[in-house]
Amino acid sequence: MNVYFDYFLLLGAGFIGGFLNTVVSSGSAVTLPILISFGISPNIANATNRIPVFVGFLASTVQFHKKRLIDWKKTIILSVPLIFGTFWGVYFVKDLPENSVKIIIIIALIVSFTLAITKYRKLSIKKISTPSKITFVTYLLFILLGLWGGIIVLDTATFILFTLILHLGIDLIEANAIKSALCLIFSFFSLCLFYWNGDVNWNYGGALAVGSFFGGYVGSKFAASEKSRIWIFKFLITTLTFEILMLIYKSFLK
Repeated sequence: MNVYFDYFLLLGAGFIGGFLNTVVSSGSAVTLPILISFGISPNIANATNRIPVFVGFLASTVQFHKKRLIDWKKTIILSVPLIFGTFWGVYFVKDLPENSVKIIIIIALIVSFTLAITKYRKLSIKKISTPSKITFVTYLLFILLGLWGGIIVLDTATFILFTLILHLGIDLIEANAIKSALCLIFSFFSLCLFYWNGDVNWNYGGALAVGSFFGGYVGSKFAASEKSRIWIFKFLITTLTFEILMLIYKSFLK
């Protein structure tokens, strides 16, 4: 394959991944398979994928910050258990059998899909009440979210978004902004850990990151608008359905 076409493909995949991660999540459903298709091992691809994830959320977080949609005090508080869980997720991921990880991912995606369907109104309606306070349960949930993000970044942003809305009662648009900031923090931390282990391919990761930056920028413009309330979960349900079917096919039918 022509090297210029390779990098064009990576730029395009990065853009789509950055857009999806910002608007809903699931951008890794695009970028991870692309990396693996270039002959990179799943472990290296999982580590390298943290580069475009971090850069995409950097672009979106800057835009959300400019619109004053991020509650930084709450974000910093929640980032502590998230980082703690991420550390252990990165530590344990190398010891998990690949088939076990696939099964865990399928179960998590089905749970996420069910929440998106059954809680659609509660997720998308504009909040007028005061958000709930951060409790011990909140810290526990974010440790688990960090653990998941450390193991495999796929759909971590979705689970963070659901937790912010359903558990803390934060409005969708503000929750999406806080989600971007939290994902920026945990993806940077996990990238540093993977880099320390020597698992990152900077050539392919860098090309994906350029596309992801612009995808995150465009995605943040869309996610900050009121019309995003309708479209965000249409995107989410579509991508979750695709991911579930592809993972089932690759794990059990191929």
